[in-house]
Amino acid sequence: MKKLAWLALLLACVVLPLGAYVRLSDAGLGCPDWPGCYGRLSPAHAATAIAQAMQLQPDGPVSPDKAWKEMLHRYLAGSLGLLILWQALQAWRSGRQRRVAGLLLLLLALQALLGMLTVTMRLQPLVVTAHLLLGMSLLAVLLWQAAGSRWPGVRVRAGQRRLAWLLLCLVAGQIALGGWVSSHQAALACQGFPRCNGSWWPSSSLADAFVLQSGALPMASLVAMHWLHRLGALLVMLVLGLLCWRLWSIPGLRRQLLLLLALGLLQPMLGVANVLWLHPLPLALAHHAGAMLLLAGSSMLLCRLQVPAAYRPLRQHWLGWQSRSSTVRPWRGGMLSRRQGHRRTARWPCLPV
Repeated sequence: MKKLAWLALLLACVVLPLGAYVRLSDAGLGCPDWPGCYGRLSPAHAATAIAQAMQLQPDGPVSPDKAWKEMLHRYLAGSLGLLILWQALQAWRSGRQRRVAGLLLLLLALQALLGMLTVTMRLQPLVVTAHLLLGMSLLAVLLWQAAGSRWPGVRVRAGQRRLAWLLLCLVAGQIALGGWVSSHQAALACQGFPRCNGSWWPSSSLADAFVLQSGALPMASLVAMHWLHRLGALLVMLVLGLLCWRLWSIPGLRRQLLLLLALGLLQPMLGVANVLWLHPLPLALAHHAGAMLLLAGSSMLLCRLQVPAAYRPLRQHWLGWQSRSSTVRPWRGGMLSRRQGHRRTARWPCLPV
């Protein structure tokens, strides 16, 4: 089970950046049908249909290179789906982690549906953004499943854990907003940094920035969504800094906090570089990968933070162990001790089994 979980996680870490590469290289419609390419298994079998499409539209979205990029993404995504399905069968037979397996199957089914709609609806921004956000959610659940039990839990106060929840929600919101900006080709709507088009508060139309309509939006709407993405990055940095300050007194978290802080600093730097250097493909891919790592780091940090029994009752049936005494012991913070009177020490799971 663990080997399958790690293999699925590694494959997901390849599939997500590859999907971004397909989208950023304008290959999302390299095969305009689904799941095959012009009804065939591979672009090699559909060479005649691809050639006819190129004759009709020489500068269109269809070409052999783009078709292979799109189909490679589908092949790897299909392999990931088979791994998750096999993992779910193993979980059902063993009786362990059935809820996690069910959640992964649900996310997989929704992700496959959105992948189909992304192509058949010709890259609608709402569908593309939902496809990106659901893929990140699938990666987070795979990470919790594979690595969640490798690190011991850390006792924190309820306010500290709520702050970690806020950080995770803000990072997810930034990823969704970044996907909205990218799907509308608004990465260069604001020229220059830190000002946008020479202004600290550029002329924009926030009311029209999230209108669900086909076709290009006016420039004021593109500027609004880009500027909002910048402000969101600033808010994420502030919350991340506050969370690191609140948790720095716990020695067992300092390495993870330093890594998360480094990712939080690198991500806006990559965003600034994309603006100043006119959005080159390698920097855009690095920005996408940085968002993926930041979400993974925020998820794992939240996974380790646990409110002690002094603040809420222990769910012994969920944790899988029983205490010798029902007396609540005093909490002094830090790592979960192995000498707390329990029959055996259990690591805090990230998800119910």
